[in-house]
Amino acid sequence: MDIKNSLRNSQHNLVNNNAALEKSKATTIEAQSPVEKLNAAPASIENTSVASEEEIKRFQQEAYDYNVKNFEIQDNTQAAFATTLKEFEKFKDTQSSLHPNIDLSSLDLAQEEDGTLQLVGGNISATLRANLETQINANDELKTAYKQVHEGMADIVRYFDVNSNAEAKDFYGKFRLNELSSSFEKQFHDDGFGQDYHTLEEKVLSSSLLFSYKMTDAINPRINISV
Repeated sequence: MDIKNSLRNSQHNLVNNNAALEKSKATTIEAQSPVEKLNAAPASIENTSVASEEEIKRFQQEAYDYNVKNFEIQDNTQAAFATTLKEFEKFKDTQSSLHPNIDLSSLDLAQEEDGTLQLVGGNISATLRANLETQINANDELKTAYKQVHEGMADIVRYFDVNSNAEAKDFYGKFRLNELSSSFEKQFHDDGFGQDYHTLEEKVLSSSLLFSYKMTDAINPRINISV
C-alpha cells in the first residue's frame, strides 16, 4: 500500500471540498495545532482483508507523521512569506524617503539559489540599483525568510500535486515577490469563498492550509511543476 500517495490524494480531495474549506475560512490567524489540523483533515485508511490490524495501525501512524510534517512546513512557509512581504515593504519605504524624487513602487524582488536578493524592474539607474541591492542583501531576516518561501513552496506543491516533482531550485530566480503576491491575491474572489478576507495581509494570514492551497494555484501559471 502506497500510504504517501493515498494520503496525498485524500488531502487533495479534501481542499476541494466546500465544507472543509468553509471550516478553514473561520479559523483565526493563530496557527492550529497538528492535532486540530489532523482532525480537520483525516487520512482515510481502509481496513481490508489484505491488511492486518497491526499494518493498519502502522499506516495510520505514518499518515499522522506525514500530516504533522507537512502542516509544520505550511505554517513555517506562511510565516516566512508574511515576513518577506513586511521586510521588503519596509525597505522600499525607507529608500523612498531617502530618494523622494524616484518612484520605487514598481521594484520587485527575486532571489538566487545562493540566497542573493535581486531587485527587478523599476525605472532606476544601474548605479542606484547596485547600491540598493547591496543594502537589501544586508537584511539577513529578509534573505532567510524569502529562501524559506522557496524551499517550503516546493514541499507544498508536491503535497497538493501527487504528480509533481517540484524542487526549490525550480523556483529560484523565477519568483517575483510582487507578482507572486498579486497572483495569490487573485485566488480570492469577492463573490465566493474567501470573500471575508479584504486585505493581502488577511489573506496571507488565513489558515495555513488555505494559504498553501491558494499559493499552489498562484504559482501554477508561472512555473511548470509537473515536468
